[in-house]
Amino acid sequence: MSELRVKDNYRTNELSLEPGGHEVTVIHESGKSFVYDKVKRPGMYIKSISGRDKGHGAIVEILLDGTSVWTSGSGREPWEI
Repeated sequence: MSELRVKDNYRTNELSLEPGGHEVTVIHESGKSFVYDKVKRPGMYIKSISGRDKGHGAIVEILLDGTSVWTSGSGREPWEI
């Protein structure tokens, strides 16, 4: 599995440039994971990215501050954490 920490210049929400908040890790079926830090509203953020694929396949797991909060077989929507 390869992990990519998303840099500030790729962030679209100005709040994600301010210190503090949570770390959200999104793991795709391709094995790639993307780590977003300084997330202020993780539920809203996860809802906004849950429909995206961008060529990495479906999301299979989401971690919040290092703890698994959602998996594709959970029967819940990703933002219902």
